[in-house]
Amino acid sequence: MIRALALVAGLAAATAAPAQPAPVTTVLKRAQATSAGQPIVMPQGPLQVTVSETTIPPHGTLPVHKHPYPRYVYVLAGRLRVTNLDTGEAAELKAGDMSIDPIGQWHRAEALGDDKVMLITIDQAPPGAATTAPRQP
Repeated sequence: MIRALALVAGLAAATAAPAQPAPVTTVLKRAQATSAGQPIVMPQGPLQVTVSETTIPPHGTLPVHKHPYPRYVYVLAGRLRVTNLDTGEAAELKAGDMSIDPIGQWHRAEALGDDKVMLITIDQAPPGAATTAPRQP
């Protein structure tokens, strides 16, 4: 009887579906500060999370603007130069890079090279609040 059970168990194991590989999570970036070195502080109270995709054409620009709340940016494709007009600092980002925009500081972005830039942005702000303020001429 024990031999028969062992044989049945062995056959069941041999015909079972192959084991699936385990999911793998890789941390791409950890940050406690914006690209300008400001601590990341969440707005108090209820939040609305907005995920957006932005496409900038080759050699195109994002006009001068600022954000009152944290904005997380992930570059899907292309190369981008972001210039902080308050500090004078500039950073180049490429596909796979992530940045946290400065809060309350004027900055602009321009696509570098002949490829479009594709961005995923994540904003966390009070429901209905504007997440971007363009600079008025």
